[in-house]
Amino acid sequence: MLAGLLLLPHCSIPTDESPQEATVIRDWIRVALGMFAVAFGANLFAPLLPAYRITDALNQSQVTFLFAIYVAGLIPALLICGPLSDRLGRRAIIRPALITSAVGSAVLLTGIWFHFPSLLVGRLIIGISMGMVMAAGASWIKEIAPVAPQISARRATVALSAGFSLGPLASGLVAEFTPRPDVIPYLVHLALLLFIAPITWNASGGLPNAAHSDSPQRFFSSATLSPRFLWAVAAWAPWVFGAACTSFVVLPTIAESRYPIAFAGLIACITMGTGVLVQPLVTRISSSSFIPPAIFGLGLTTVGMLLSLIVVLTQNVWSVFPAALALGAAYGVMMVSGLREVQIIAPPAELGAATAIYYSLTYVGFFAPFVISFAAPKFGFVPVFIFGAIIALVSTYPVAKVAQSAVRSDGAS
Repeated sequence: MLAGLLLLPHCSIPTDESPQEATVIRDWIRVALGMFAVAFGANLFAPLLPAYRITDALNQSQVTFLFAIYVAGLIPALLICGPLSDRLGRRAIIRPALITSAVGSAVLLTGIWFHFPSLLVGRLIIGISMGMVMAAGASWIKEIAPVAPQISARRATVALSAGFSLGPLASGLVAEFTPRPDVIPYLVHLALLLFIAPITWNASGGLPNAAHSDSPQRFFSSATLSPRFLWAVAAWAPWVFGAACTSFVVLPTIAESRYPIAFAGLIACITMGTGVLVQPLVTRISSSSFIPPAIFGLGLTTVGMLLSLIVVLTQNVWSVFPAALALGAAYGVMMVSGLREVQIIAPPAELGAATAIYYSLTYVGFFAPFVISFAAPKFGFVPVFIFGAIIALVSTYPVAKVAQSAVRSDGAS
């Protein structure tokens, strides 16, 4: 867990900053730590799916439904809290999000008594907390330390991805090698929140912007109706988490391990950790190439789907690792690429709303394992992954067309 926290200070921090700049940097890290803690709790559920299949006698469709259902809490929270953060300030959203995350883990703890209903409600509450953080966190980081869009986007994405990575690793190890896999992981998350919440609570900034407060409240960003957003972002956004979730929810069940919970946690950590590590490359790609980074991400998704075929054909645990690396890299490249585009496209007064819409589209991909749990028994995993590879490859076309149009427009001007 500490490794994830140490990743955050290395995100494009200047070495010769003034004392005032150093304070600003420390403040954006405070916000990033809060995002990390909530993301940690959101994804620690992933490796627990095999445990709940045993302790609560749930089938694969039921556990993947519980995994995905938190999107039903996340998306409304995103769509409501994004615009609210533009009007009320980022702090007014992030502080309650930390409390909501703790409540969610506490409700999940009651699953030892109330089973499926508690797990369902707990996952919905966790989704709400995650939606609140994703709606306001990236914008708060950008406002605290104004830098190039790709750098602020990467800082926010690294914070979330570190939590998404280390949460399942910690919960997988704890659940595999302790007697109560349905209790101790949530206690770990509550302890983490108890430590980090006071740090984030007093971060500077995050207050209402007078210009935004005086303007009409916008729960929708008109920028998301632009052709650039629709074709260069929305067309592929569900692949962000669709790729990642396929890696750490589906693939570990195909190549079963002696330690299934720990193995699922390890694959989740590798997937999301790879997403963190590749994100600096997005800045280089966007500054040195006319090819949008999203095309590289979709290409990696195609490769990951094809490598998943090897997992199906061999059912060897070692074959999961290259697929996880490819799909994790795809997640990282696409997530920061899309967020960068949103921060360029949306005007400041609509940034929260536009970010909320983008994140909502990415989270549609959380239902990929649930869909696969129905499609694979009927058609087989091989056709499912071939279909996924084809769709990912085809998705590069609209992105390339928009990029080509942008180059022509720049040349004409």
